[in-house]
Amino acid sequence: MALVKKTFIDKAETVKIYDHYNIQIRECNQILESGVEISSSFSRYVLTPDHDVSTISDPVVKAQFNAVMTSDVKANYTKFLAEQ
Repeated sequence: MALVKKTFIDKAETVKIYDHYNIQIRECNQILESGVEISSSFSRYVLTPDHDVSTISDPVVKAQFNAVMTSDVKANYTKFLAEQ
């Protein structure tokens, strides 16, 4: 009866906010006993256009970030922050 903790990204959503985008990430945290899930929970975080792409370890999320966060989106985000 070995207990194993498994963490993985199960959802990455691109959300439009005014004229820029954020990527919302949901991670699933599972506790498995002999390969059977006995507990799970979720944690969430948001990637904004000014996020440091080098800190993204998941290749699918990194590809999504690079595809969505164009120079125009980043400029719009900078303008949005300046107006706040």
